[in-house]
Amino acid sequence: MKKNLLLSEDVDISYIYQFGDQFRLNKQLDHKGLLKELEQYKDKWSHYNPRITYIRRYGLSVFNHSGNIESGPDLDSLPQYNKIHKTNYKESDFNQATPVYRNSQYLPGLLEGLSPYCVRTHFLKLLPGGFFPPHRDHIYGKQKSFRMIVPLKNYNPPGLYFIIENKILYWEDGYIYVVNTTKEHSVFNVHSNSESLWLIINVLLCKESIKYVCDHITYR
Repeated sequence: MKKNLLLSEDVDISYIYQFGDQFRLNKQLDHKGLLKELEQYKDKWSHYNPRITYIRRYGLSVFNHSGNIESGPDLDSLPQYNKIHKTNYKESDFNQATPVYRNSQYLPGLLEGLSPYCVRTHFLKLLPGGFFPPHRDHIYGKQKSFRMIVPLKNYNPPGLYFIIENKILYWEDGYIYVVNTTKEHSVFNVHSNSESLWLIINVLLCKESIKYVCDHITYR
């Protein structure tokens, strides 16, 4: 069970995004070992944003609101889910580790020092033809969390295009990247027969998470 965190009011997202729209940290995992580990959950994936069933994308929860592997608001558009279900979930509500994390050989080591600040976190699978149209992940008010991404399978052109403001991003196996997804971005898996797999980590913005980024940034 995680404790409730008191977020710092004297920090700003510019402390993170001053380093770039996409930058790598020096934290890397054995992505092949993790992919093998995930095979035990092959029947546990849920449709991501289930109202849009024609888009072939699926999620597997790592940190969510319940600590269980299930379909829920963490694998949905949070604003849409809250509006439809008359709920008021916030990113900070999704801080319970699921068995995917608790039983993992690889994830606790990758997120050592960061896990107390991890919230809505999941594996994301885009089947061939799966995509995210152009969108932004934050619009109103002060940004209280930021996005980290770990590429695991089929994540570079010509099979996969991750685009921020018309710039195609390139990735390396199993590293943590900080990505400014408040900018317009889109993702397309155009590979004919390979799924694309990612670990999506949302992190609360606080002094501790900013220090983590600064301590692990690749080029100093």
